Amino acid sequence: MTVLYIIGNGFDRWHGLPTSYGQFYAHAKATLDEIERYFSLDEIDRPWHDFESSLGTYYWRELFEEYDYTDTTLESFKVSETYGLQDELHERADDLHRAIEQCFCEWVEQIDVTAASVQMAFEPESRFISFNYTPTLQSIYGIDDRSILHIHGKADSGSVVFGHGVQIVEEPELDENGDSNRTMYTDAENAAKYPLFAFQKQTADVIQNYQDYLESLVGLSRIEVIGHSLAEVDLPYFREVARRNVGCNWIVYCYEESEIEHIKRQLKKCDVDVNMIVTRQYPNV
Repeated sequence: MTVLYIIGNGFDRWHGLPTSYGQFYAHAKATLDEIERYFSLDEIDRPWHDFESSLGTYYWRELFEEYDYTDTTLESFKVSETYGLQDELHERADDLHRAIEQCFCEWVEQIDVTAASVQMAFEPESRFISFNYTPTLQSIYGIDDRSILHIHGKADSGSVVFGHGVQIVEEPELDENGDSNRTMYTDAENAAKYPLFAFQKQTADVIQNYQDYLESLVGLSRIEVIGHSLAEVDLPYFREVARRNVGCNWIVYCYEESEIEHIKRQLKKCDVDVNMIVTRQYPNV
């Protein structure tokens, strides 16, 4: 029977690789400092420490107000001015999105995994789901690429998946009286909102794209999770594995005992029997 290893960023960090968001911030500080005003970062002394979640705090009104020079109180005001505002915001919002995407992809691509060394042994014929963009499994452990699903893409693929898991609530087209909610500024506002939608992680689409690999993960002898925080946005992937392997043993590695309750709570949301969950600390791997 086959063992499935689910690998997260903590795995690379355990191997001494510079893959923390703090190290990403150090790499892309100039860009991130410049755009920080558009996001609600919760820790001033550790900006962007939770990079992907921070993308979900995008405050579109900051961008909107920065470029809105229209004044409806002037006699000379024309509605057509809002069309120019829309075009300007569309360009600026796209620039913001591309700037973040570019600096993140550049950082991922320059991570050198050759400094890592073997820390554990994997069961023969194992399967892997890696949330990492790095080729640590291939380069350091010699794992066949065909045994690994890089579910969010690989650094050398030219395309990686990252983003927030915020559920975006859009204003309905009609109000409670059946009247339109649209104003002369609606299209301009929507243009300013673009980055929030562009950085929303499309988990359902990813699952659909890799359905064949996920369908093959049946009859597993056990599932080991190494270095994954079980963040809410990624739980749908775990549900896909869990529903195909009811009653399977789960081993989850963590750094601190304080993480254990979080681990069990998150896996319970995926319909994993908590009695089938064992937690271990990294020194015991």
